[in-house]
Amino acid sequence: MTRAGAYSPPGRQGALVGVVLAAMILPAQPTAAQALHPERPLNAIDWLEDAMSNPIPPELPDTAPDGYLPPIPPRGQADNIAVTPLSPPALDQVGLFVPERAGLPRDLWGQAPVAEVLAGISALPVDTVPSALQLGYRLLLAEFAPPARLQPETQGTVLNARVDKLMAMGALEQATQLIDAAPVRTAALNTRAFDIALLLGEEDRACASMSGQITTDFGHGAQIFCLARRGDWQGAYMTLNATTSLGLLDTSEAALLLRFLEEEDVILTPPPPAELSPLGWRILEALGDPVPTSSLPVAFAYADLRGTSGWRAQLDAAERLTRAGVMQPNRLLGLYAQRRPAASGGVWERVRAVQALDQALAGTDAAALSRALVTAWPQFASVELEVAFAQMFAPALTDGDTDLMALDAPARAIVWQLLLLAQTRLDMAVHLAPDTPTARLATALAQQDPALPDMDNTSMAAAIAQAFSSQPRAQDDTTAPASSGGIVLLDALNSIAHAAIGDPRAARIGLEGLLSLGLDGPARQIAVELLLLERRG
Repeated sequence: MTRAGAYSPPGRQGALVGVVLAAMILPAQPTAAQALHPERPLNAIDWLEDAMSNPIPPELPDTAPDGYLPPIPPRGQADNIAVTPLSPPALDQVGLFVPERAGLPRDLWGQAPVAEVLAGISALPVDTVPSALQLGYRLLLAEFAPPARLQPETQGTVLNARVDKLMAMGALEQATQLIDAAPVRTAALNTRAFDIALLLGEEDRACASMSGQITTDFGHGAQIFCLARRGDWQGAYMTLNATTSLGLLDTSEAALLLRFLEEEDVILTPPPPAELSPLGWRILEALGDPVPTSSLPVAFAYADLRGTSGWRAQLDAAERLTRAGVMQPNRLLGLYAQRRPAASGGVWERVRAVQALDQALAGTDAAALSRALVTAWPQFASVELEVAFAQMFAPALTDGDTDLMALDAPARAIVWQLLLLAQTRLDMAVHLAPDTPTARLATALAQQDPALPDMDNTSMAAAIAQAFSSQPRAQDDTTAPASSGGIVLLDALNSIAHAAIGDPRAARIGLEGLLSLGLDGPARQIAVELLLLERRG
């Protein structure tokens, strides 16, 4: 007998379904005390009510023996005190840090059309250079004022779009912090919080937090799943029947939930939905039919870091999340160093290269260190982890007794790139830079040098130099609305993504857009990465 098969609904199933729906929809009835005093809140505290009815405070001494207290005015004399109610922050203004920390104004969105803001956030590129990716995260996480045209009935839409984009980019921790910072937890935010908990393997905690909540706060599928997780198979089965009858569940989600409740009664196993939700993925895993995370969006990669997956799966997941800019490179470095590589090719070559480089750094042989660097760098460049590699090893290369000038020329060029990408020890980078126009331009950009060398061609370097030498066009265009800063930033980041795959004109347009907003520092580092990194889109 199956779990759900142990319960066979009697002929009064329709009545029972009606009871379930009534419990889901009807509000709680007032108690007898509230019926007698409708103005009195539920669970009113009697002693607090009595205290509130006597506004005269007890006598206090005029002075304090160990300190100063302001003199108490005579009883009955009114104090001239102004009272201003504090309003909670707007839902769409919620953020993790002030905009000034990102170098942007608080009213960045201004009068921009809300639909344009939402579309721009949704289209924010993820296949771009790392510094542009980090600037996109700052745009999503700062507490900017909502667009001025946002109507009360659409409040929360910008916050929802930001959380959705963070989840799509794999930034689950940041998305959770943004949800927790909201002054109220809407049904939309609760649903997203539940999806994040499923992706992180914290469904028991999520189910416990939603216990007793109204069904629509978390979605009907989540309620059915949590009822089953708590062992209430009868309640889960009845709720599934009721919500399916009313058309409140997606067809594919209803099929997965039915299979979850009646696993042994399902003869044919349907294929997973084309677009697998976190709930659907977790159900398939519970049924013993897990879908590999490598074929799913990057947010699903967290599942392979729970300790139940093999080392290879953990390495693949950590590389994806590091490339997405949501995992610290040192955590990936720790995974590389766990044990000896089990095979050859792919990620195992990077494990082998990291371990060889660590060993070379521990010694004093410049030739061995040169060989280790020349071997490791192409391995990480092939998977677009150059900046992470730089952050892993630039401190070790510069903080020890390593004589970098003793390295051979190819190794010195690699170290120069590492220092520029990690934005550290630029004084050393000057002495290691190759004698080429592009290297001179990249070094000048990294050092914040206002005088950049001229580039007499139509290459990427020439477009970048032109962007910094010309006046930003948005500042000169007096017809542009002052409220378009957010849209300018979104457009600039999209142009940078096109520049990353080799479009010089897009590089000039994108950098000019950033400079018009006063983002000189981020623009310079993005320009350095456009010169040094190769992206294939």
